[in-house]
Amino acid sequence: MNGRTNKRKQLFVAITMLGLLLCSAEAFSAINNAGIMDTVLNRFKTNASLWASIIESVATRLFWTLALISMVWTFGMMALRKADIGEFFAELIRFTVFTGFFWWLLINGPNFSISIIDSLMQVGGSAAAIGNYSGSFSPSGIVDIGFTLFGKTLGESSIWSPADSMIGIVLGLGILMLTAMIAVNMLLLLISAWILAYGGIFFLGFGGARWTHDMAINYYKTVLGIAIQIMTMILLIAIGVSLINDYYINMQTDIEFSEMAVVLIVTLTIFMLSNKVPQLLSGIITGNAPSGMGIGQFGAGAALGATTMVGAMAGAMAASG
Repeated sequence: MNGRTNKRKQLFVAITMLGLLLCSAEAFSAINNAGIMDTVLNRFKTNASLWASIIESVATRLFWTLALISMVWTFGMMALRKADIGEFFAELIRFTVFTGFFWWLLINGPNFSISIIDSLMQVGGSAAAIGNYSGSFSPSGIVDIGFTLFGKTLGESSIWSPADSMIGIVLGLGILMLTAMIAVNMLLLLISAWILAYGGIFFLGFGGARWTHDMAINYYKTVLGIAIQIMTMILLIAIGVSLINDYYINMQTDIEFSEMAVVLIVTLTIFMLSNKVPQLLSGIITGNAPSGMGIGQFGAGAALGATTMVGAMAGAMAASG
């Protein structure tokens, strides 16, 4: 009797949960989820551009302070060792060219950075267009597919088949989570690029002295590295979106668990590629091999946890059914 009572309780809980999900389907569709990542990106981009004037003024003061210290030290040492007039003029020319070059990099820092990022994004977009991909290269481009698949599973759910409906919903939710993680990867890269372009110009102030000018050079190396990661991410997302769209178009009208599982595996593969490949290419600029977690990496552990949770939920629903 206890066993039958427990099974009835489990079935009642499953039906109740499914009913709540189905009742909230209209509320889910009423929320405008299209372009949700782009909204966040535009907010960061707009606010980051307001920092440029303030940070540039601070970097300017730092630059000329270091340039003055460097000039006093350089010419003071030459005076102590009684250098001739020709050596003074030669050093003056070298100092003027060096200081002028890094000052030019400072006052054009945001423009140069944005130009580097936009150029490599255009390169990635042009290369992806060869594969007949005509979507938008934005974080929302792939997460919208996850919302579409999840909405389809909700629409195909039925209260008369709670176990099958719950498994389909769990698989659709897993696809949505993975597409959201891919979108977050790209969102992290783009936000990091805007913050670096406008907020990172402070480090260009260290170009005023020969002892610290490597920090100013590293700024542009970092910008180029992030731009390469964004270009690589665009290529990966273009391939991934086209692949998922093909599977979605070829899916049957009714939800098939095998088809949903294939899309889930494909999405997981794209997510893992988006974690590793962009950092691999940017390592060519920095000279460091990719290791651990970095910008543009939401974490393989998160993907493993997500897929494990999806599998456990699906198994539990199947067992209770």
